[in-house]
Amino acid sequence: MYEDGYVELQMVGSEETREDVCAARPPSKCLSYSTGRFKNGAIGLRNIGLTGCFNPLLQTLYMNKDFTDILCGIRGPDDNVPLEKRLPYELLTLFEEMQNSKEDAVPPYCLLRCLQALNVTLLYQNDVAEVFSTLLTLLLQNMPNPHLEDRLRSLYSVSLEERLTCQQCSYQSTSHKDLSSISISVPHSKYQSKLTLERALWKYFKSQEMKEDKNYCPKCERHSRSAKVTQLRSLPHTLSIHVKRLSKKNGSRLQKINRTLSFPPVLDLLEVLDPEHLPEEQDTTPLYTYRLFAVIAHSGTANVGYFCTYIHCCKDGQWYFFNDSSVCKVSWDDVKCTYGNSSFHW
Repeated sequence: MYEDGYVELQMVGSEETREDVCAARPPSKCLSYSTGRFKNGAIGLRNIGLTGCFNPLLQTLYMNKDFTDILCGIRGPDDNVPLEKRLPYELLTLFEEMQNSKEDAVPPYCLLRCLQALNVTLLYQNDVAEVFSTLLTLLLQNMPNPHLEDRLRSLYSVSLEERLTCQQCSYQSTSHKDLSSISISVPHSKYQSKLTLERALWKYFKSQEMKEDKNYCPKCERHSRSAKVTQLRSLPHTLSIHVKRLSKKNGSRLQKINRTLSFPPVLDLLEVLDPEHLPEEQDTTPLYTYRLFAVIAHSGTANVGYFCTYIHCCKDGQWYFFNDSSVCKVSWDDVKCTYGNSSFHW
């Protein structure tokens, strides 16, 4: 199964600048994004028979300067590290090859061998959120020191708190979740009405009434209706949103919902969510503003198609379209094609 929308947004103003990072780190351990045909690091990956979203996901990670800075904190490949623990090293090696290559594209063979040793299957059309979650979990498990592991977790991990309140006795239970992305569904619309990302996020976090068979109340000692409230406990630097467009309506075959869902270049969660859904203020005021960084999109139907990605480059401020080996500059209007509609199958 694969689904066709994945949006990454980067927090505005919460991290040191790339110039500060490069000044503090030896040049050999900092990806400069200064080589390749476009002189900014925008480079393709060869398609070596994989039909899913693996290449677009790798290209998105490569162009995320905060992610590569964490990888650059690794001292360097150690031949004594067994293959099943070499994922961070192999990923860094691939990114260095992409940076230094004089070709338009490089093959990710060594990284794939490492993932095979970890029993990760990439020959099928998995959805982006599933592959990203698997890759992030393996990276966290194999980071060579706790400091880098903590940085990677704060870069991507979304921490949620869910509160369930029994409608009969008011008993309240609380659970916590750490996710790699927030998944929002695109519902069917008889008249193909337009939907916005802001509205979809608001609906995700608003209070929801749970059906009686979905929740067991230990105080009532039976299943009962309950109200669920979801709150953000902490926000990552890079917020990933999974747009779910696959659905089975009335037991029919799997369908892709091409209803238009627009997303802004800048997202301010203070303007989208109620205060009760946002993280509580700590010693410092949290930042809620994100700038759109990348969109991994699927072209086609529920049964056939391919993935590609649009990425905003931090070096020159341009949008780029990555389709395996092919890379080209595009405009914001091109990126908006991924909003989807009934006649155009992005």
